[in-house]
Amino acid sequence: MTTHDNYAYHLGNTEEEWMKDLIPNLDFIKLRLGWGRIGNASVPSNSFNSIMFSSGPTFVDYVLGSNQELASGAAMLTIANKNGKWETAEQINAAIDFGLFGGKLNGTIDLFSRNTIDALLYVKAPAQVGNRYDPIANVGNINNKGIEISLDHQNTIGKVKYGISGNVSFIKNELTKLNGGDPIYGDRVKTDEGLALFTLWGYKYEGIYQSDAEALQHFYGYEADEIAFHAGDAKFADLDGNGILDDKDKTNLGNSFPAITYGLNLNADYKGFDIQLFLQGVAGNEIYNAVRERTEGKGDVATLSTSMRDVWTASNPYGTIPNPYGTSLNMANSSRFVEDGSYLRIKNVQLGYTLPAKVTKSAGINRCRLYISGSNLLTLTGYTGYDPEVGSGVDYGNYPQSRTFTVGANFDF
Repeated sequence: MTTHDNYAYHLGNTEEEWMKDLIPNLDFIKLRLGWGRIGNASVPSNSFNSIMFSSGPTFVDYVLGSNQELASGAAMLTIANKNGKWETAEQINAAIDFGLFGGKLNGTIDLFSRNTIDALLYVKAPAQVGNRYDPIANVGNINNKGIEISLDHQNTIGKVKYGISGNVSFIKNELTKLNGGDPIYGDRVKTDEGLALFTLWGYKYEGIYQSDAEALQHFYGYEADEIAFHAGDAKFADLDGNGILDDKDKTNLGNSFPAITYGLNLNADYKGFDIQLFLQGVAGNEIYNAVRERTEGKGDVATLSTSMRDVWTASNPYGTIPNPYGTSLNMANSSRFVEDGSYLRIKNVQLGYTLPAKVTKSAGINRCRLYISGSNLLTLTGYTGYDPEVGSGVDYGNYPQSRTFTVGANFDF
């Protein structure tokens, strides 16, 4: 199902004197209004089917009889959603297209609001149901709104021809409606009305206790003989002020949706030589570095990080890593593992040279261009994980994008 309407209105003939006086050097200006609605067919496979399995990485044998013998069986993986349907995405936008300085500068400013109705989200079923994977249901409405700006400048100075183009987007994501009203909790995330989808959720980390007395003073709701935290343990904020650590102390730790997404293209040509440069980045998003949960622990599930050299011990009371042998809450979901996901990356650089026509035509070739290019050459970021481009917002150790170099030639005959 797809419907779409666009309306464009030219604000005036730029050849008219009043328009020239209003905006000097204006080539054209156009106002666009658009509305559209589309169904989403990109639904995960078997989302509306019941699936069972009888073998695989997890065995489903059952103990039967007085001899307690194992018998092969089957188990439910997913629950069928018999009332499932496509999502519906509805978008409205208002944009201005303009050109200046005889075509040297063109741009677009686009304001938009996109509502996804009956959004398909994973929901938690009661444990006694027995399904292994969370089912999908049409339980939410999602709004994405923001502004996109793009500019393009092309010019020639002497024998140098160059171009600069860029775009930037400011976007806010919000779940505006959740059928049933109950939040959906996932791995280190929470989905609820008024929050961005899959908002990182947990305790606010405040440092390390230096003594048992400090811990008891902070969480005064515990008796001295049942103190929950000791020297070297992680200190979390008591947001509700009741003197104990519970679910009411968990809070919004950020989300994976960048507030700003941007890109920049640069190109230039001079006497057969050409260069192209593409930069891309994001800002204003957070990443939950789940790798650190494994590498800053006891070392029983992963090789420890070199940062563990600064772990808290009685002989190193000013260490920055909580004691991994303390309370199990030291490894609880918290802002300790949340990092800024902003980055700027040189995605691609290409340098080329086109052989003179008199050389190539003598060989029966219309055009020959030699080039060398490199991808993912440099990433500027404060994120400590392998790669800041993490789609889900939770980094389990995704393999980083490879740095590649290519040498080649283009021939036109």
